[in-house]
Amino acid sequence: MYGGEIMPQLKPFLQTSLGLDLKHKADLPFKLQINAPKANHAFVEELGEQNFSRRSFNEMERLHHSHGQTFQEVLEARVGKLDKYVDMVFYPFSTEHCEHLVKCANKHNVVLVPFGGGTTVSQSLKLPLNENRMIVSVDMTRMNQVKWVDKENQLACV
Repeated sequence: MYGGEIMPQLKPFLQTSLGLDLKHKADLPFKLQINAPKANHAFVEELGEQNFSRRSFNEMERLHHSHGQTFQEVLEARVGKLDKYVDMVFYPFSTEHCEHLVKCANKHNVVLVPFGGGTTVSQSLKLPLNENRMIVSVDMTRMNQVKWVDKENQLACV
């Protein structure tokens, strides 16, 4: 599956036309050294288990959500030298999930960083070095519903 589409001929095409060995697993060029996540236990507890699609403390997800796509950020991520990493990745699925997250974050003094697709080149995902609070990346990729389209004014609410 690619982009939500089932493509049964993709694997054979990659193997025969491009000579790719799809069984080969590339190792990271470095040993991933990510600091342990800073956990605000009261925040995590109040967030609960049901008011979101998913949450993760996984190192690779934290790495992926801790940088954008500027040359400097990509280079730092590739050699495992980012200055700071998010502590948790949160995947909301609805407006209600986002509202609950923001209320909990405000109450427990937690930093939220919106993450659309990670393609930013404005360093907006670069985390402040002096930030000591828990930092949560809010991955908006599951918020994918078109609410309305105004063709006349060329506006949409997604």
